[in-house]
Amino acid sequence: MAFLLLLLTVLGLLLVWPIFASITAIYNNYRRDKHIGLPIVISPINPLAPWYWILKGSLLPIFKRLGLETYFKYTDYSFQYEDRYYTHEKLGPAFLSVSPGETTLYVADPIAADEMQLRWKEYVKSDYIYQAMELFGPNVDSVNGETWQRHRRITAPPFNERNSALVWRESLEQASGMLDGWIKTTQSGHAVERTDLELMKLALHVLSGAGFGRKYEFGQSVTDIPPGYTMSYRDALAMILTNLMVAILARDLPIPDAITPKYMREMRTAMKEFTQYMEDMLQQERTAVHKNETQKVNLLSALVRALETSEGRSSLSDHEIYGNLFVWNLAGHDTTANTLTYAISWLATDRKWQEWIGEEVKHVLGSDSKPEDWEYEKVFPRLKRCLALMYETLRLYCPVMSTPRYTGNSTLPLTIAGKTYTIPPRTHVSVHLAAIQSNPNIWGKDALIWRPDRWIKSSPDNGLEGEGIVEPARGTFMPWSVGPRQCPGKKFAQVEFVAVIARLMSSHRVKVAPGGSVPELVETIKDSEIGVTLKLKHPEKVKLVWEEVAQ
Repeated sequence: MAFLLLLLTVLGLLLVWPIFASITAIYNNYRRDKHIGLPIVISPINPLAPWYWILKGSLLPIFKRLGLETYFKYTDYSFQYEDRYYTHEKLGPAFLSVSPGETTLYVADPIAADEMQLRWKEYVKSDYIYQAMELFGPNVDSVNGETWQRHRRITAPPFNERNSALVWRESLEQASGMLDGWIKTTQSGHAVERTDLELMKLALHVLSGAGFGRKYEFGQSVTDIPPGYTMSYRDALAMILTNLMVAILARDLPIPDAITPKYMREMRTAMKEFTQYMEDMLQQERTAVHKNETQKVNLLSALVRALETSEGRSSLSDHEIYGNLFVWNLAGHDTTANTLTYAISWLATDRKWQEWIGEEVKHVLGSDSKPEDWEYEKVFPRLKRCLALMYETLRLYCPVMSTPRYTGNSTLPLTIAGKTYTIPPRTHVSVHLAAIQSNPNIWGKDALIWRPDRWIKSSPDNGLEGEGIVEPARGTFMPWSVGPRQCPGKKFAQVEFVAVIARLMSSHRVKVAPGGSVPELVETIKDSEIGVTLKLKHPEKVKLVWEEVAQ
């Protein structure tokens, strides 16, 4: 009996102690942070705790059924999409989320948000958060200080106009192949049911071709697996990119293969073989450089040429090269594919926007031109409405809804709405893009309405030729960040998006498939969540058909 009582006491302590420790931590953090002078919300669970990242998908529905979702709102980063500007409207341009872990400051003041990103040496990237980005090695997105400057010097030059022309051609080819498949599906009496997966494939192929010289036709079935491999380059990369959290767990959990689940063993194989592919590609490019062989223009070849002409502190280790090659793929895959998915889905809800885009494409390219004849230098700069479509989609459905920064070991000042606050060490600071880019005081009463023409300024005397892109006010639109740490792939993404939309709208229009309705599609679009990036919860509900238009 005494043993049973002791056992129950120990079990009770094991259950009670974490709760007591969490309450104590919240109290101590609250006492510290209340002196900052900003509004505070309480999160009973640390949103950055690894165990919570794994379990929150199961826990949050339980909290909701128990009527507790309000108390756990700020433990799930999806609140940023669902909430948008709502909390800031109540609490002001900035507020603190205090939890048992480190505090997060959410900032929706445009000037303060812009300032933080310009002060990149002070407001750094958190090692804790960005270690996930180092799946294959340190990279330009994960490091800080002088190390970041070294990475940036080497990795920025490949993103140039010469490679933009290659992205343009590759995007047009992939879009043509994708559209051919959609037309055949429609003509057979069926709907295109997974537009998101098709666009994931397109983005992967553009990256493979324009980035690494690995070219695939859109409908190509990959059977050319080299000796020593069990997966193609494309399939290994696709598995990692579409299951990033599994890849991180496969890397970090020390579980022997004998008792590892099959899906995790397959992920480890994909990661091992992708590393091997990167080693092979790097060696091939180095050999070509040393032999002065004519090389294809792509990001990898440009990177290797830059590396081979640099020395010492301006160079990168092989481990760092692999890290950067992977982060290029990661940053350019989900982001562009998801933006295209949202844009095409919204176009299908209202024919007028398709005609608006089509009018520009016809004006710039004529009725009879072939996509293979569209010249990047002459065409891309004139497709302002296509770019406006991208901007409006990113404004409301930005793949990354906030830009995280960290104060590290420093106490830092930050001016918010004209008042200077002292931000303590080890505070996460989130540039709350979802709030800034939906603020009605900035974007008007229709801030939550998807309306691409808000980005176009007109010249009544010059028609379409006189149109231009509206320049947003400082700090109000930052999907690629701003300042020195702005995404180097910004132009790559813009060129890819514009090429795909121009190709689709040059000859075809899209609509909701029979059996569906526009209101249902609108609800499906709005029913989104944040994982690694913002995505539709139910992309399988987006059922579309394509039809040719008279020229």
